[in-house]
Amino acid sequence: MRDSSANQYSFDSITVLGFFFKWRKEIVVICFLAAVAAAIFSGPFFIKPKFKSTVILYPATTNSISKALLNENSFDRDDPLAFGEEEQAEQLIQVLYSDDIRDEIIRKYELMSHYDIDSSSKTKYTKLYKKFSDNISFRRTEYMSVEIMVLDTDPKMAADIANDIANLLDVQKNTIQREQAMKGLRIVESQFQAKQAYVNRLNDSLNFFRSQGVFDYDLQTDHLMEQYVLASAHSSDAEARLEILKDKKDAADTAIVNNRARLAGAKNTLKNLQQQLNKLSLYGGAYTSVKEQLEQENEEVVKLRSRYDKAKIDAEESLPVKFIVNSAKVAEKKHTPVRWLIVVLSTAGAFLLSLLVLIAVENFRFLTAKKED
Repeated sequence: MRDSSANQYSFDSITVLGFFFKWRKEIVVICFLAAVAAAIFSGPFFIKPKFKSTVILYPATTNSISKALLNENSFDRDDPLAFGEEEQAEQLIQVLYSDDIRDEIIRKYELMSHYDIDSSSKTKYTKLYKKFSDNISFRRTEYMSVEIMVLDTDPKMAADIANDIANLLDVQKNTIQREQAMKGLRIVESQFQAKQAYVNRLNDSLNFFRSQGVFDYDLQTDHLMEQYVLASAHSSDAEARLEILKDKKDAADTAIVNNRARLAGAKNTLKNLQQQLNKLSLYGGAYTSVKEQLEQENEEVVKLRSRYDKAKIDAEESLPVKFIVNSAKVAEKKHTPVRWLIVVLSTAGAFLLSLLVLIAVENFRFLTAKKED
């Protein structure tokens, strides 16, 4: 019987160099075949090369045109030329992922056919959206800009899609904001029209008071009272003169007649003044109340008019929501696959796998020999 200790076999008893020398041919052949296979299967016949196009843009800080351009308070005014920061960048990325932009790009470039997806498949849209997300991506860069990256087998289509997505970004965000602005405009417009109608009714009331002779209660009252006092003094004076003339036996009839006329005129003036004062007394309180209310409502109308004008601008006008730093260009070199990297990784993987297999073979032989002993 053979000494088991003499036949003790362990991988440690074989030097690494000895192991590689023993299996050098097998390792070289396996690595060579793996490299050749990787070079062949990473070729354009098996993997279509894809070209990359990117758009780099910064978000704008301005959401409201009226606030940016028409706000009288300079401390609360947005700068329409300022670049946005992290929050605005994240908002733009969320808009870029909207279904409207995705569906518009799919429709315009017929991506269902371009991606070779069977239109009769029950899961065609799942496959289409998966392809779309694999080839088109958005991210915020370390410089707070937004990157739109498109991969496609057609370099021109990749550049066109990237640029169109950047253009649709303006359309989509302005559409979302315009929907909100239109709702705000309708609310402000309704308030403005209601307030204007109320002001018109107050003006109609003032016109009625004016038709009754009430134009300015305080001024008219002061003036009429002054005239009334004067007319009353003239009446008293004429009446006193007339009494004196009646007592004089030698008084001329002409003087008496004139004083009677003066007295009648003064009394008639007093009567007219009293009628006007009665009208002022009747309508004065209402006139003053309506006038004060109208002044307050006119101030509100001015404010609402300003808000209405701003809301109308926000609803009907728009500003770009981005600053494009780099537009997408047609790529001259493919982005994927990187054939040399595939060959290197495949060869390294084959090398490691061959080592594991050869070690297993060595161990199997050792165990078999041990059993025979």
